[in-house]
Amino acid sequence: MTRRPVPQNGRTGRVSPSKDWIAPIGGWRTDVEMADMPADAAFQLDNFFPEANRVRARYGFLAFATGLGADVQTVIPYSGVGNRLFAAAGDKIFDVTAGGAVGAPVVSGMASAHWSVQQYTNPAGQEFLRLVNGLDTPLLFNGTAWTNNFLVGTATLATQNVAVRNTAYTLSFFGTGSVALSGAFTGSLSGTGVANRVSLTFTPAAGTLVVTVSGTVTNAQLEKGSVATPYVPSTMITGIPDASLLIAVTAYRSRLWFIEKNSTNVWYLATDAVSGAATVLPVGGNMKYGGTLIAINVWTISVSTGLQQCLVLISSEGEVIVFQGSDPSSASNWGLIGTFKLGRPLGTDRCLLSVGADLAIMTTDGIVPITKAVQLDRGATSLGAITAKIGPTWRETVAAAGTTWCRFVGMPASCWATWQDRLFFGAGDGTVYEAEVGANDNGVAIDALMVGAWSRYGDGLSTKLSKLIGVTAQIGVSTLMYAGISVDYQTKIPTALLSSVENNAAAKWGTAVWGVAKFPGISLVRKFASAGGAGSALAPTIRALISGSSGSVSEAAVVGGSVLYEKGTPI
Repeated sequence: MTRRPVPQNGRTGRVSPSKDWIAPIGGWRTDVEMADMPADAAFQLDNFFPEANRVRARYGFLAFATGLGADVQTVIPYSGVGNRLFAAAGDKIFDVTAGGAVGAPVVSGMASAHWSVQQYTNPAGQEFLRLVNGLDTPLLFNGTAWTNNFLVGTATLATQNVAVRNTAYTLSFFGTGSVALSGAFTGSLSGTGVANRVSLTFTPAAGTLVVTVSGTVTNAQLEKGSVATPYVPSTMITGIPDASLLIAVTAYRSRLWFIEKNSTNVWYLATDAVSGAATVLPVGGNMKYGGTLIAINVWTISVSTGLQQCLVLISSEGEVIVFQGSDPSSASNWGLIGTFKLGRPLGTDRCLLSVGADLAIMTTDGIVPITKAVQLDRGATSLGAITAKIGPTWRETVAAAGTTWCRFVGMPASCWATWQDRLFFGAGDGTVYEAEVGANDNGVAIDALMVGAWSRYGDGLSTKLSKLIGVTAQIGVSTLMYAGISVDYQTKIPTALLSSVENNAAAKWGTAVWGVAKFPGISLVRKFASAGGAGSALAPTIRALISGSSGSVSEAAVVGGSVLYEKGTPI
């Protein structure tokens, strides 16, 4: 007699089907209906970011330089013969190259710590930093020292006026003549010989200092601080009535270009110059929507002969103005390419960021690549934005919180910079932090949360009862990973522990002992956790808590998994 399989019935049929899910490598999506999300989308993705075949928890951050005393608003990298890192906080700039507790400031008495910075190399190979902030006299770093000389025509000094602040200054010169000071400060300094240097330190009131010269005064220098540093020729930008009104700077076609605050004027220096006479370029006649210029940068485009750089300006109203050429004084070497309208820019002078040859523009409509912006009407630019997949959330967050939005949570950043392929940010507690290092957030656990795509498993609005979740993941040392199910479009923080890996420091290449040391979560593991929840839509939910050592990283990555569930409500 031949055996036959028992036919399925209500008692022998499978009642707990299993459905696979994949990690949300498509990223966080708020531009699609929650009930119809793509399988590779995330409903929530905090401190996880998508890679090609997984989502990985970010690494930590550590205090790099401390004791700056105020909100760090600008981190300033310098690359040259000697690489340096500076940071601006309060009214000071500090050298934080060595890390640790900072020493005395290299610059003090400033009115703002928010600087626009441009590094520039002249034909002789000298590397400079030029800084402007719209309130202070522009600063210059020559690779060795911050060398501002507030006087002009310093080789043989003539009478002139200088804008000063209520901070210490030092006047020095050679010669047999004299300098009388009036206005913001009253005093005088007399020379003692052509080979002798004399100096005077004083603190004026904020205002205009009148410098009246008599006789022979050479190699004169007026600088901030209480010490006369080695003489440098004038570092002033002249031509503009008040150089302290310059708010943004960029390097373009062998020149430095600046924007004047509350105006439609662009100023540019002579070829290869970092100081000296500036020439004005009025742009208002090309602007159709009013407002003032706020940001400037460079865009590289492909042309029939190769690549061509263009100068890009953006107004407070979101109007983008693009020029080509290198000399506005030459009709044959300068021209307007065009203008177009975007949403209002965010981040003032920092709303433009070079990304390869493209230029990303941060606006109320999203972060829009200029290559997309020139092809679309403003009503459609959001479709081409880098932030298109989170467009609704971007707009809601902009309305509610301005420019502070970020889904890397727990990082109190005021500004960012890269230096020697390392990532740094400044914070309001007077600290410069290094990011993407270590297995903790400066001593606090890294808390990452992933809620995958909602799914009704092809069963409409009927209730599903989840029972078990399987997760394929990489779980490093010092990582606790939890898994569960969120139901009906409400996030539920999981409490079922997938794994608790021993809290040992991860191995480092070159020091690890083969066969003994542990490497940080390289292998994939398959883990299961209880996951009870009833609803019409389910979403896999993973939480990673990482609290390892500061000298290593701990991988926490998710590849995918499966959900075991029953149809119907629980009995």
